[in-house]
Amino acid sequence: MKEQFDAMFLDVINGKSIRECEKIYGINRNTFVTMCKEIFPEGSEKRKKLEMVLSHSKSEHQQKRIDEKKLAEAIKGLCIGSVKTMEEAKELVVEKGDKIDLQTFRERVVDFINHTEDEDLRRKYIEYEAKKHPDYSNINFKALFVEMVALEASQTDMSRTYGIPRRTISRELEKLKGDKKYNILYSIAKEQSKRIMQRENEKSKRSLFNALERTLIDKTLEEFDEGEIIISGAKTEAEKKFEKAKKLLDDVSALDVTQKEAADLLGVSVSSIRRAGKTLKSYQQMRKNENPDEDEVNR
Repeated sequence: MKEQFDAMFLDVINGKSIRECEKIYGINRNTFVTMCKEIFPEGSEKRKKLEMVLSHSKSEHQQKRIDEKKLAEAIKGLCIGSVKTMEEAKELVVEKGDKIDLQTFRERVVDFINHTEDEDLRRKYIEYEAKKHPDYSNINFKALFVEMVALEASQTDMSRTYGIPRRTISRELEKLKGDKKYNILYSIAKEQSKRIMQRENEKSKRSLFNALERTLIDKTLEEFDEGEIIISGAKTEAEKKFEKAKKLLDDVSALDVTQKEAADLLGVSVSSIRRAGKTLKSYQQMRKNENPDEDEVNR
């Protein structure tokens, strides 16, 4: 992936759109930005160039105006099933003559949901997405826990707000235990949960923490820049299987030998290679059905 990342980075800072590069190099925007932050120190020349490109991209993105009332109605349609696909939703919202690709429109949908004051719509949209992401991989739980602590909310409160099962929230919180960076967030959240139970027993409305504790907690939360709670570029299980199958088939093709020889060299069975081919065709057909205007799947 490092070679692909290096090539993608050069293309991006030379003016090629990240959306176009995603299709060429198979690295989605979120992964690309995360890798850049890990590889290039803050303040470095390459980091500055990237931030300038992202800022320009965001500016262009915001110039494409979308009627929020129409967008809300289209999202409601997706949630109840009267609007069948994201492509159909886009057609209902985007004015004729405006060109917005499907992925950009998806990002606008998620951005709208992340900032809407309509909690019922947000819950319904998360439930809609949960059908594609049953593992809730489209939820940034670290950002959710930062919000939970900031609001002095319980896990049950967050479950009601976002329509995510409480047991899922609890399970994701436990994953932070012992993590070098996030253990402090885990500890505060656990202490908060304990105090919420105590407060409920006392039937008190006072703050969970005294003034000094609250100041220290807020200062700690400032160290976490986790972004939005709902992630726009999360991959579905079908996408993950497709990418795995595509990589295997690319590796087989690069060897330029018989399928049996490739299987031996790669340490897989011939049937695995055949299944990968079927997965590829199945995914491409699914995408074609969802997006009739796309001639092929390029990721």
